[in-house]
Amino acid sequence: MSRFSKARRDARRRADPARPIRRLGDALQVQARLTDEAGETVAAAALRDGEWLLLLDGRTAAATDSASMALAMLRHVAQRREGEPLRLRCAPQLRAAAAEEAAAHGRTLDAHLEALEAERRERRAPAA
Repeated sequence: MSRFSKARRDARRRADPARPIRRLGDALQVQARLTDEAGETVAAAALRDGEWLLLLDGRTAAATDSASMALAMLRHVAQRREGEPLRLRCAPQLRAAAAEEAAAHGRTLDAHLEALEAERRERRAPAA
């Protein structure tokens, strides 16, 4: 390696324009927000490339193909924050997709979300 290779490499890097970071996939489309009294977002549900994402602390915590499951996960987060009133704002697209899934199971949206929560509790219960 020559004595000047580092100097040439550094000069080349300075001459090249900064390349922006390109993310793969579509942009996130936030469909629901769980906010506290101050208006700060605690959790959110977003749609990207046909997949529903649960966002906690600005990061993806879970991904699912089911809109009703994304809504159920947000409701579960709201229940976990006892003593702190949280408000769930939901876009019509998410609510309609979740209602469609509930109708496919022969339930109303609220009944379907309750069934998903009961299923989650059953999975988390210790084996007898």
